[in-house]
Amino acid sequence: MKVKLFTAQNMAEAMIQVKQDLGREAVILHTRRFRKGGIMGFFGKEMVEVMAAVDSPAATPAETKVPVVMPAIASDDTQITALQLEMSNMRKMMEQMLCKLSKGDKQSSPLMDLLIKNDIEPAIAANLVKGLPDEKSIVGSDQGIVHKLLLDRISNYLRKVDGIDVTSAGCKAVALIGPTGVGKTTTIAKLAANFALKEGYKVALVTADTYRIAAVEQLKIYGDIIGVPIEIVYSPDELKAALYRHNDKNLILIDTAGRSPSNQYQLAELQALLSVDPYIETHLVLSTTTKYKDALEIVNKFSICSPQKFLFTKVDEASNLGTILNLLYHFPATLSYVTTGQSVPDDIELANSNKLANMILRN
Repeated sequence: MKVKLFTAQNMAEAMIQVKQDLGREAVILHTRRFRKGGIMGFFGKEMVEVMAAVDSPAATPAETKVPVVMPAIASDDTQITALQLEMSNMRKMMEQMLCKLSKGDKQSSPLMDLLIKNDIEPAIAANLVKGLPDEKSIVGSDQGIVHKLLLDRISNYLRKVDGIDVTSAGCKAVALIGPTGVGKTTTIAKLAANFALKEGYKVALVTADTYRIAAVEQLKIYGDIIGVPIEIVYSPDELKAALYRHNDKNLILIDTAGRSPSNQYQLAELQALLSVDPYIETHLVLSTTTKYKDALEIVNKFSICSPQKFLFTKVDEASNLGTILNLLYHFPATLSYVTTGQSVPDDIELANSNKLANMILRN
């Protein structure tokens, strides 16, 4: 294994050096920030030091001749998102390397088989069962201890939960984004009903889903039933004006049109819409019935809009929920709500890590 230190002015430059010198298979072992120059430790320039390694010295860019292309950094938010994704990918590669090393001396266990059966990635599954006693070596009632330990570990990965925090003072804008068919409009209606009817907040609905007339009409019906105003916007300027008109509300919920993750123009259009207000809280809506490989592509492509939270729908329809764990393990996002049916406003709840862990580990 080849190990090397890299020094740069910021993390983005350091990552470029790592890729150019060690290749795309390199993994990050350690990072630290320090100050260079100055007087007595003061007024020095902040630098970044990265320790990276590659499994095989032969797999270098000079031999594989893989070009390194880094996207232009348009803003601080874009830079942070890019670095988060880069570090997530590096961690994933390291786990895959460790998993390969462990395969030679450890056979698959029943717990591993159960996790993989529930669509949890092998590298993540190996990390979850690492250090746990073999169930076959435990007799009697103590067998349930191992299962409980595994549940606790899964629950820990799902503990970063945060819904929509609404206060009596100020106005909060929340947008739901995602691909077509995941249930954004119905979810918006559920949230509006809960915050307006159950919590007593002043709520407004804004829809930018002008591609589907049925979606607009559906939201209008929900708005009339709940007793909240609804506006239709066709451009970023109209959204900006609508947000200003309803700044006396506690919560503004924004419904967006479903976008194909393979359509860069649509995603750029969505990004432009949300950029009218940097304080819009964005939830990426994902269906738990989506295959993990497809969900991974959706998250990667929608990262252009910098979603802060994941909202999962159709939990009641999914045969397993391993995709939730896989995504939250690899991406720096918070889990918000899950939906469990079509009923408005009942079939939505704040995600519960213990409940999800039990559902993920079900046989």
